[in-house]
Amino acid sequence: MVCLGAPLQRRARVRRETPKRIGRAERRLQECSEPRFDEDDDVVEYGGELIYAVGYTEGGAPYGVPVAELQREAARDARGAGWARAKRVLRELFERETGASVEIGPVRKIGDGLAREIFAADVDLSPDPDRRSNTYVVALPCPDADPELDERTSTELRLVARLRETVLPFRLPVMAGAYPDGDRLALVRRFVAGIELDLRAGRQSRVRPWALVAEIASAIHGISGLHVADVVTGHATRLDHARAALSIFDDLEVTEMKAARSWAEAHLPPAQPSSLLHGDLLGQNILLSVDKPPCVIDWEYACRGDPAYDLAIITRAVRRPFQLHDGFERLLDVYRSSGKSQVTAAHVHVHELCLVAGWYRAALTGRSRHAPEQEIGQMRSLLRRLE
Repeated sequence: MVCLGAPLQRRARVRRETPKRIGRAERRLQECSEPRFDEDDDVVEYGGELIYAVGYTEGGAPYGVPVAELQREAARDARGAGWARAKRVLRELFERETGASVEIGPVRKIGDGLAREIFAADVDLSPDPDRRSNTYVVALPCPDADPELDERTSTELRLVARLRETVLPFRLPVMAGAYPDGDRLALVRRFVAGIELDLRAGRQSRVRPWALVAEIASAIHGISGLHVADVVTGHATRLDHARAALSIFDDLEVTEMKAARSWAEAHLPPAQPSSLLHGDLLGQNILLSVDKPPCVIDWEYACRGDPAYDLAIITRAVRRPFQLHDGFERLLDVYRSSGKSQVTAAHVHVHELCLVAGWYRAALTGRSRHAPEQEIGQMRSLLRRLE
Protein backbone atom coordinates (compact mmCIF):
# COMPACT_ATOMS: atom_id res chain seq x y z
CA MET A 1 0.00 0.00 0.00
CA VAL A 2 1.43 3.40 -0.94
CA CYS A 3 1.20 5.86 1.92
CA LEU A 4 0.02 9.34 1.05
CA GLY A 5 1.85 10.75 4.03
CA ALA A 6 4.82 11.28 1.70
CA PRO A 7 4.57 13.95 -1.01
CA LEU A 8 2.94 12.57 -4.14
CA GLN A 9 4.23 13.18 -7.65
CA ARG A 10 2.85 16.50 -8.86
CA ARG A 11 1.09 16.35 -12.21
CA ALA A 12 0.78 20.00 -13.09
CA ARG A 13 1.04 21.26 -16.66
CA VAL A 14 3.00 24.29 -15.64
CA ARG A 15 6.64 25.18 -15.82
CA ARG A 16 8.68 24.20 -12.80
CA GLU A 17 8.69 26.88 -10.14
CA THR A 18 11.59 28.24 -8.18
CA PRO A 19 12.07 26.85 -4.65
CA LYS A 20 10.57 30.01 -3.18
CA ARG A 21 7.37 29.62 -5.16
CA ILE A 22 7.04 25.86 -4.74
CA GLY A 23 6.02 26.36 -1.11
CA ARG A 24 3.11 28.58 -2.11
CA ALA A 25 2.07 26.14 -4.83
CA GLU A 26 2.09 23.23 -2.38
CA ARG A 27 -0.03 25.22 0.06
CA ARG A 28 -2.56 25.89 -2.69
CA LEU A 29 -2.76 22.15 -3.36
CA GLN A 30 -3.22 21.44 0.35
CA GLU A 31 -6.06 23.95 0.55
CA CYS A 32 -7.88 21.98 -2.16
CA SER A 33 -7.33 18.63 -0.39
CA GLU A 34 -9.54 16.85 2.10
CA PRO A 35 -9.24 18.15 5.68
CA ARG A 36 -7.10 15.83 7.84
CA PHE A 37 -8.77 15.51 11.27
CA ASP A 38 -6.59 12.54 12.18
CA GLU A 39 -3.52 14.81 12.21
CA ASP A 40 -4.91 16.97 15.03
CA ASP A 41 -3.20 16.70 18.41
CA ASP A 42 -6.60 16.16 20.07
CA VAL A 43 -7.30 12.98 18.10
CA VAL A 44 -6.77 9.79 20.07
CA GLU A 45 -7.40 6.12 19.41
CA TYR A 46 -9.77 4.41 21.77
CA GLY A 47 -11.51 1.07 21.36
CA GLY A 48 -10.18 0.71 17.83
CA GLU A 49 -11.65 4.05 16.77
CA LEU A 50 -10.17 7.52 16.24
CA ILE A 51 -11.91 10.12 18.38
CA TYR A 52 -11.62 13.88 18.39
CA ALA A 53 -11.45 14.20 22.16
CA VAL A 54 -13.14 17.15 23.84
CA GLY A 55 -12.54 15.73 27.32
CA TYR A 56 -11.80 12.67 29.41
CA THR A 57 -13.74 10.73 32.03
CA GLU A 58 -12.41 10.24 35.55
CA GLY A 59 -11.18 6.85 34.42
CA GLY A 60 -9.17 8.44 31.61
CA ALA A 61 -11.40 7.41 28.71
CA PRO A 62 -11.73 10.08 26.00
CA TYR A 63 -15.12 11.34 24.88
CA GLY A 64 -15.91 13.40 21.82
CA VAL A 65 -16.76 13.00 18.12
CA PRO A 66 -15.48 10.04 16.05
CA VAL A 67 -13.14 11.19 13.28
CA ALA A 68 -15.10 9.10 10.78
CA GLU A 69 -18.20 11.17 11.57
CA LEU A 70 -16.27 14.42 11.13
CA GLN A 71 -15.02 13.19 7.77
CA ARG A 72 -18.55 12.31 6.64
CA GLU A 73 -19.79 15.75 7.70
CA ALA A 74 -16.90 17.43 5.88
CA ALA A 75 -17.76 15.53 2.70
CA ARG A 76 -21.42 16.59 2.98
CA ASP A 77 -20.47 20.22 3.60
CA ALA A 78 -17.91 20.22 0.78
CA ARG A 79 -20.47 19.15 -1.84
CA GLY A 80 -18.93 20.36 -5.10
CA ALA A 81 -15.34 20.47 -3.81
CA GLY A 82 -12.94 18.56 -6.02
CA TRP A 83 -11.69 16.26 -3.28
CA ALA A 84 -15.26 15.29 -2.34
CA ARG A 85 -16.14 14.57 -5.97
CA ALA A 86 -13.00 12.48 -6.36
CA LYS A 87 -13.86 10.51 -3.22
CA ARG A 88 -17.35 9.80 -4.52
CA VAL A 89 -15.99 8.68 -7.90
CA LEU A 90 -13.55 6.26 -6.27
CA ARG A 91 -16.14 4.84 -3.88
CA GLU A 92 -18.87 4.32 -6.47
CA LEU A 93 -16.52 3.00 -9.16
CA PHE A 94 -15.03 0.30 -6.95
CA GLU A 95 -18.33 -0.58 -5.29
CA ARG A 96 -19.89 -1.08 -8.71
CA GLU A 97 -16.98 -3.13 -10.10
CA THR A 98 -16.13 -5.27 -7.07
CA GLY A 99 -19.15 -5.31 -4.77
CA ALA A 100 -16.66 -5.06 -1.91
CA SER A 101 -16.61 -2.76 1.08
CA VAL A 102 -14.63 0.32 0.03
CA GLU A 103 -12.61 2.53 2.36
CA ILE A 104 -11.13 5.71 0.90
CA GLY A 105 -8.24 7.43 2.62
CA PRO A 106 -7.76 11.20 2.72
CA VAL A 107 -7.93 12.70 -0.78
CA ARG A 108 -5.02 14.93 -1.79
CA LYS A 109 -4.94 17.30 -4.72
CA ILE A 110 -1.68 16.69 -6.56
CA GLY A 111 -1.90 18.93 -9.61
CA ASP A 112 -3.81 20.55 -12.45
CA GLY A 113 -3.96 19.53 -16.09
CA LEU A 114 -5.09 21.50 -19.10
CA ALA A 115 -8.67 20.30 -18.68
CA ARG A 116 -8.58 18.34 -15.42
CA GLU A 117 -7.91 18.59 -11.71
CA ILE A 118 -5.80 15.72 -10.37
CA PHE A 119 -6.44 14.05 -7.02
CA ALA A 120 -5.11 10.91 -5.34
CA ALA A 121 -6.13 8.69 -2.43
CA ASP A 122 -5.56 5.26 -0.93
CA VAL A 123 -8.30 2.73 -1.69
CA ASP A 124 -8.79 -0.34 0.54
CA LEU A 125 -11.18 -3.07 -0.57
CA SER A 126 -12.57 -5.84 1.63
CA PRO A 127 -12.62 -8.57 0.49
CA ASP A 128 -9.94 -8.03 -2.13
CA PRO A 129 -9.15 -11.34 -3.89
CA ASP A 130 -7.77 -9.53 -6.96
CA ARG A 131 -5.50 -7.31 -4.83
CA ARG A 132 -6.83 -4.09 -6.27
CA SER A 133 -6.30 -2.12 -3.06
CA ASN A 134 -3.78 0.57 -3.94
CA THR A 135 -3.33 4.30 -4.39
CA TYR A 136 -5.38 5.73 -7.25
CA VAL A 137 -5.42 8.97 -9.21
CA VAL A 138 -8.68 10.64 -10.20
CA ALA A 139 -8.59 13.11 -13.09
CA LEU A 140 -11.70 15.28 -12.68
CA PRO A 141 -12.92 17.39 -15.63
CA CYS A 142 -12.71 21.13 -15.07
CA PRO A 143 -15.99 23.07 -15.36
CA ASP A 144 -14.81 24.76 -18.57
CA ALA A 145 -13.32 21.63 -20.14
CA ASP A 146 -13.97 21.33 -23.87
CA PRO A 147 -16.81 19.06 -25.06
CA GLU A 148 -14.37 16.56 -26.59
CA LEU A 149 -12.82 15.64 -23.21
CA ASP A 150 -15.19 12.73 -22.57
CA GLU A 151 -14.37 11.18 -25.92
CA ARG A 152 -10.64 11.59 -25.24
CA THR A 153 -11.11 9.94 -21.86
CA SER A 154 -12.81 6.90 -23.40
CA THR A 155 -10.21 6.78 -26.17
CA GLU A 156 -7.34 6.86 -23.66
CA LEU A 157 -8.74 3.81 -21.88
CA ARG A 158 -9.09 1.86 -25.12
CA LEU A 159 -5.67 2.89 -26.38
CA VAL A 160 -3.78 1.89 -23.24
CA ALA A 161 -5.55 -1.47 -23.35
CA ARG A 162 -4.45 -1.90 -26.99
CA LEU A 163 -0.86 -0.89 -26.24
CA ARG A 164 -0.64 -3.58 -23.57
CA GLU A 165 -0.71 -6.07 -26.42
CA THR A 166 2.62 -4.66 -27.67
CA VAL A 167 6.08 -5.11 -26.15
CA LEU A 168 7.34 -1.61 -25.37
CA PRO A 169 10.53 -0.33 -23.70
CA PHE A 170 8.49 1.70 -21.21
CA ARG A 171 5.68 1.03 -18.75
CA LEU A 172 2.04 2.01 -19.11
CA PRO A 173 -0.30 3.17 -16.34
CA VAL A 174 -2.80 0.69 -14.93
CA MET A 175 -6.21 2.08 -15.81
CA ALA A 176 -9.12 1.50 -13.42
CA GLY A 177 -11.76 3.00 -15.69
CA ALA A 178 -13.96 6.04 -16.19
CA TYR A 179 -16.90 7.07 -14.02
CA PRO A 180 -19.46 9.89 -14.25
CA ASP A 181 -18.68 13.10 -12.43
CA GLY A 182 -21.89 15.00 -12.93
CA ASP A 183 -22.50 14.98 -16.67
CA ARG A 184 -18.80 14.45 -17.51
CA LEU A 185 -16.39 11.52 -17.21
CA ALA A 186 -13.62 11.28 -14.63
CA LEU A 187 -10.61 9.09 -15.43
CA VAL A 188 -9.26 6.77 -12.74
CA ARG A 189 -5.90 5.04 -12.86
CA ARG A 190 -3.45 3.55 -10.42
CA PHE A 191 -0.97 6.00 -8.97
CA VAL A 192 2.52 5.72 -10.48
CA ALA A 193 5.36 6.38 -8.08
CA GLY A 194 8.17 8.17 -9.88
CA ILE A 195 9.96 11.39 -10.65
CA GLU A 196 9.04 13.54 -13.62
CA LEU A 197 11.67 13.64 -16.34
CA ASP A 198 13.37 17.03 -16.24
CA LEU A 199 14.03 18.06 -19.84
CA ARG A 200 16.84 20.36 -18.73
CA ALA A 201 20.20 18.67 -19.27
CA GLY A 202 22.21 17.92 -16.16
CA ARG A 203 19.34 18.28 -13.69
CA GLN A 204 18.97 14.53 -13.06
CA SER A 205 22.05 12.41 -12.49
CA ARG A 206 23.02 10.09 -15.36
CA VAL A 207 19.84 10.95 -17.30
CA ARG A 208 20.26 12.23 -20.85
CA PRO A 209 16.78 13.70 -21.39
CA TRP A 210 17.16 14.16 -25.16
CA ALA A 211 18.14 10.50 -25.57
CA LEU A 212 15.44 9.12 -23.28
CA VAL A 213 12.63 11.08 -24.86
CA ALA A 214 13.90 10.25 -28.37
CA GLU A 215 13.93 6.53 -27.59
CA ILE A 216 10.42 6.67 -26.15
CA ALA A 217 9.14 8.67 -29.13
CA SER A 218 10.75 6.21 -31.54
CA ALA A 219 9.05 3.26 -29.83
CA ILE A 220 5.65 4.96 -29.97
CA HIS A 221 6.10 5.96 -33.60
CA GLY A 222 7.02 2.39 -34.44
CA ILE A 223 3.34 1.55 -34.00
CA SER A 224 1.56 1.96 -37.31
CA GLY A 225 -1.41 4.26 -37.50
CA LEU A 226 -3.32 1.40 -39.10
CA HIS A 227 -2.82 -0.70 -35.95
CA VAL A 228 -4.75 1.84 -33.87
CA ALA A 229 -7.03 3.32 -36.54
CA ASP A 230 -10.08 1.80 -34.84
CA VAL A 231 -9.09 3.39 -31.50
CA VAL A 232 -7.71 6.89 -32.12
CA THR A 233 -8.56 9.55 -34.66
CA GLY A 234 -6.09 11.29 -36.91
CA HIS A 235 -4.69 11.28 -40.41
CA ALA A 236 -3.86 8.54 -42.88
CA THR A 237 -0.53 10.08 -43.91
CA ARG A 238 2.11 12.41 -42.55
CA LEU A 239 1.39 14.87 -45.35
CA ASP A 240 -2.31 14.97 -44.48
CA HIS A 241 -1.42 15.84 -40.88
CA ALA A 242 0.97 18.62 -41.83
CA ARG A 243 -1.45 20.15 -44.32
CA ALA A 244 -4.23 20.12 -41.74
CA ALA A 245 -1.92 21.79 -39.22
CA LEU A 246 -1.31 24.67 -41.64
CA SER A 247 -4.93 25.76 -41.25
CA ILE A 248 -3.84 27.49 -38.02
CA PHE A 249 -2.42 30.23 -40.27
CA ASP A 250 -5.77 30.96 -41.95
CA ASP A 251 -6.68 34.68 -41.72
CA LEU A 252 -3.41 35.57 -39.97
CA GLU A 253 -2.18 38.55 -41.98
CA VAL A 254 0.82 39.48 -39.82
CA THR A 255 4.00 39.45 -41.91
CA GLU A 256 5.75 36.88 -39.70
CA MET A 257 2.79 34.50 -39.84
CA LYS A 258 2.55 34.72 -43.61
CA ALA A 259 6.30 34.09 -43.93
CA ALA A 260 6.03 31.10 -41.59
CA ARG A 261 3.26 29.55 -43.65
CA SER A 262 5.24 29.98 -46.84
CA TRP A 263 8.28 28.28 -45.29
CA ALA A 264 6.16 25.41 -43.95
CA GLU A 265 4.43 24.84 -47.30
CA ALA A 266 7.86 24.51 -48.94
CA HIS A 267 9.03 21.85 -46.44
CA LEU A 268 6.07 19.51 -46.01
CA PRO A 269 6.73 15.83 -45.19
CA PRO A 270 6.09 13.07 -47.73
CA ALA A 271 2.80 11.20 -47.97
CA GLN A 272 4.05 8.29 -45.89
CA PRO A 273 1.64 6.30 -43.67
CA SER A 274 0.95 7.91 -40.33
CA SER A 275 2.15 6.62 -36.97
CA LEU A 276 0.74 6.59 -33.48
CA LEU A 277 1.57 9.85 -31.66
CA HIS A 278 1.47 10.47 -27.93
CA GLY A 279 0.48 14.08 -28.50
CA ASP A 280 1.92 15.54 -25.30
CA LEU A 281 5.33 13.94 -24.79
CA LEU A 282 6.65 16.36 -22.18
CA GLY A 283 8.66 15.62 -19.07
CA GLN A 284 5.70 15.57 -16.68
CA ASN A 285 4.26 12.66 -18.65
CA ILE A 286 7.40 10.53 -18.31
CA LEU A 287 7.93 9.20 -14.79
CA LEU A 288 11.34 7.82 -13.86
CA SER A 289 12.03 4.96 -11.47
CA VAL A 290 15.30 3.68 -10.04
CA ASP A 291 14.72 0.00 -10.78
CA LYS A 292 12.04 0.03 -13.51
CA PRO A 293 11.66 1.38 -17.05
CA PRO A 294 10.07 4.84 -17.26
CA CYS A 295 6.29 5.03 -17.26
CA VAL A 296 4.55 7.09 -19.96
CA ILE A 297 1.23 8.48 -18.76
CA ASP A 298 -1.52 10.85 -19.99
CA TRP A 299 -2.38 9.52 -23.44
CA GLU A 300 -5.31 11.93 -23.67
CA TYR A 301 -4.06 13.63 -26.85
CA ALA A 302 -2.86 10.52 -28.67
CA CYS A 303 -3.68 10.45 -32.36
CA ARG A 304 -2.46 9.22 -35.75
CA GLY A 305 -0.20 11.56 -37.67
CA ASP A 306 3.27 12.86 -38.46
CA PRO A 307 5.96 11.75 -35.94
CA ALA A 308 7.63 15.14 -36.40
CA TYR A 309 4.73 16.65 -34.46
CA ASP A 310 5.65 14.75 -31.27
CA LEU A 311 9.23 15.99 -31.59
CA ALA A 312 8.03 19.57 -32.07
CA ILE A 313 6.04 19.29 -28.84
CA ILE A 314 9.35 18.47 -27.14
CA THR A 315 11.50 21.18 -28.74
CA ARG A 316 8.76 23.87 -28.49
CA ALA A 317 10.48 26.16 -31.03
CA VAL A 318 13.01 27.28 -28.42
CA ARG A 319 16.58 28.16 -29.39
CA ARG A 320 18.21 25.72 -26.97
CA PRO A 321 16.08 22.61 -26.33
CA PHE A 322 17.20 20.80 -23.17
CA GLN A 323 19.14 24.03 -22.44
CA LEU A 324 21.87 22.83 -24.83
CA HIS A 325 23.09 24.78 -27.84
CA ASP A 326 22.90 21.54 -29.89
CA GLY A 327 19.90 20.05 -28.09
CA PHE A 328 17.78 19.89 -31.25
CA GLU A 329 20.50 18.00 -33.13
CA ARG A 330 21.09 15.60 -30.24
CA LEU A 331 17.40 14.72 -30.11
CA LEU A 332 17.26 14.02 -33.84
CA ASP A 333 20.53 12.04 -33.84
CA VAL A 334 19.24 9.59 -31.24
CA TYR A 335 15.83 9.43 -32.90
CA ARG A 336 17.34 8.69 -36.32
CA SER A 337 19.66 6.04 -34.89
CA SER A 338 16.54 4.01 -34.14
CA GLY A 339 15.73 3.87 -37.85
CA LYS A 340 13.50 6.94 -38.15
CA SER A 341 15.68 8.72 -40.70
CA GLN A 342 12.61 9.79 -42.73
CA VAL A 343 11.88 12.50 -40.16
CA THR A 344 14.05 15.55 -40.90
CA ALA A 345 14.76 18.73 -38.99
CA ALA A 346 12.66 20.66 -41.51
CA HIS A 347 9.64 18.45 -40.81
CA VAL A 348 9.93 19.19 -37.10
CA HIS A 349 10.24 22.92 -37.82
CA VAL A 350 7.01 22.81 -39.84
CA HIS A 351 5.11 21.78 -36.72
CA GLU A 352 7.04 24.21 -34.53
CA LEU A 353 5.87 27.05 -36.78
CA CYS A 354 2.29 25.82 -36.45
CA LEU A 355 2.61 25.62 -32.66
CA VAL A 356 3.79 29.23 -32.42
CA ALA A 357 0.96 30.34 -34.69
CA GLY A 358 -1.47 28.57 -32.35
CA TRP A 359 0.02 30.35 -29.34
CA TYR A 360 -0.35 33.65 -31.20
CA ARG A 361 -4.02 32.92 -31.82
CA ALA A 362 -4.50 32.09 -28.14
CA ALA A 363 -2.84 35.38 -27.17
CA LEU A 364 -5.15 37.32 -29.48
CA THR A 365 -8.20 35.89 -27.72
CA GLY A 366 -6.84 36.32 -24.20
CA ARG A 367 -6.37 32.58 -23.64
CA SER A 368 -2.64 32.98 -23.04
CA ARG A 369 -0.56 34.63 -20.36
CA HIS A 370 1.64 36.03 -23.13
CA ALA A 371 0.91 39.08 -25.22
CA PRO A 372 0.51 38.65 -29.00
CA GLU A 373 3.71 40.67 -29.51
CA GLN A 374 5.68 38.07 -27.56
CA GLU A 375 4.48 35.27 -29.84
CA ILE A 376 5.29 37.36 -32.91
CA GLY A 377 8.76 37.83 -31.49
CA GLN A 378 9.16 34.08 -31.00
CA MET A 379 8.02 33.45 -34.56
CA ARG A 380 10.48 36.05 -35.83
CA SER A 381 13.30 34.40 -33.89
CA LEU A 382 12.45 30.95 -35.26
CA LEU A 383 12.28 32.24 -38.83
CA ARG A 384 15.73 33.80 -38.49
CA ARG A 385 17.13 30.43 -37.43
CA LEU A 386 15.52 28.78 -40.45
CA GLU A 387 16.99 31.21 -42.99
